[in-house]
Amino acid sequence: MHRTSLLVLTVVLVLAGCGRAPPGRAPAAPTPAGALASAPAADARAAAIRAAAPGLASLAGRRDAPGLDASWRAYFAGEELRLIEESVADPPRPPLENRYYFEHGALFFFTGEQPAEAGGGAGGAAPRAALLAEFRGAEAARAVRIEHYGAVRLAPERVVAIARRAAELASAARDERSATRVAP
Repeated sequence: MHRTSLLVLTVVLVLAGCGRAPPGRAPAAPTPAGALASAPAADARAAAIRAAAPGLASLAGRRDAPGLDASWRAYFAGEELRLIEESVADPPRPPLENRYYFEHGALFFFTGEQPAEAGGGAGGAAPRAALLAEFRGAEAARAVRIEHYGAVRLAPERVVAIARRAAELASAARDERSATRVAP
């Protein structure tokens, strides 16, 4: 719960314009006005799904692939996939937490985290950076990494990777749901 609260607070502060680019680095490209205008609506829809999740039918799965140790839980409203919560191992640190939100079978929102960019100072566990992406069909309306100095637009290949991972998880969740309904 604490990480979710920090993520929401960080997103609100960044959307309010509190972030600044670090010295010697170009600021992130501005987000199109339409994406900012839609942000509260997408955020609110995702929050409503997350709030409803405990009352939805769910099932869990695990994905062990080379270089990827992840577990997930999928939530369904009737036959419709609504949310997938993924936990990706990141030893020796706690797992990375990702959430994929769906409407009408399509990914529309993603929140997650990744190790933050390396910074100066004493050694220790690397901090996490929040990730946020809003999708309209196959296109990302906004996709940012929220570092300590503000929002940075995600590289196109990272956005593609998020959409690809969402599709993989959704397929696995739907297959698992079908298998559990058919099993004797």
